[in-house]
Amino acid sequence: MIGRLLRRAVATLGMACLLTAPAALSHAQTTADLVKKGKVTIGVLTGIPPYDTVDSSGNTDGFLVDLARDVAKNLGVELEVVPVNNASRAAALESGRVDLLIAHMTATPERAKTFLMTNPYGAYEMRFVAAKDMPLKSLDDLKGKRISVPKGSTQDAAVSGYNIEGAEVVRFDDDALAMQALISGQVDATAAVATVANDVIAKRNLTNLEVKTEVPIFTLYWSMAVRKDAGELHQWLNNFIYYEEITGRLNELHKKWVGVPIPGGKLPTF
Repeated sequence: MIGRLLRRAVATLGMACLLTAPAALSHAQTTADLVKKGKVTIGVLTGIPPYDTVDSSGNTDGFLVDLARDVAKNLGVELEVVPVNNASRAAALESGRVDLLIAHMTATPERAKTFLMTNPYGAYEMRFVAAKDMPLKSLDDLKGKRISVPKGSTQDAAVSGYNIEGAEVVRFDDDALAMQALISGQVDATAAVATVANDVIAKRNLTNLEVKTEVPIFTLYWSMAVRKDAGELHQWLNNFIYYEEITGRLNELHKKWVGVPIPGGKLPTF
């Protein structure tokens, strides 16, 4: 009787392993897994020109996509780009929908609890954007104002953390919607990447708006992200970023799409 019960338990356990194996194997965690699969699926942040655009076929293109292409090329696999926004990028990686993110994520200590964040591949300056005739020389000038931010972003955390008296932080799904809220008059100011904001202002001839330089929010860096158990892939990406920087490829791509080298000089490592 005991022997039969043991055999039945082993058989049940074996069946459970067979049922769960495809799900476990479907999310590549190492470079070897990706090579075997023949494809890498990369979540790329959209809605942030000049870093991204849409080509004549309606596909996402730009600095991040070119960087994703370089990842796939160096792995020797095909590339699948999955467009994500600030609100959806973490879930896309956690759920296994993508193998990694090149989605302008800053390696904050909080994010590092959930993901492995690579050495930075780029840098940006975060600034307030508002009407030219709106004085903004200190945070006090934002008292009672409505300020748009992408939900869950670093500027969301920064602006919310200022605790400006009477100010309302209005959250949107991505940078483009946060900027549009300012353009349409829903808010008094927005927190945006200076390069992105200047590009929008120039392309749309928004002569009434400007990037405010006297109250800098911060200068931070963008990292790629992988799941916690993808240590070998994480190390490979660090090596990839190092090589892209020292060969000049990162600056080449940045100038191609943004018009200037990556700000801040040599990228930090950690």
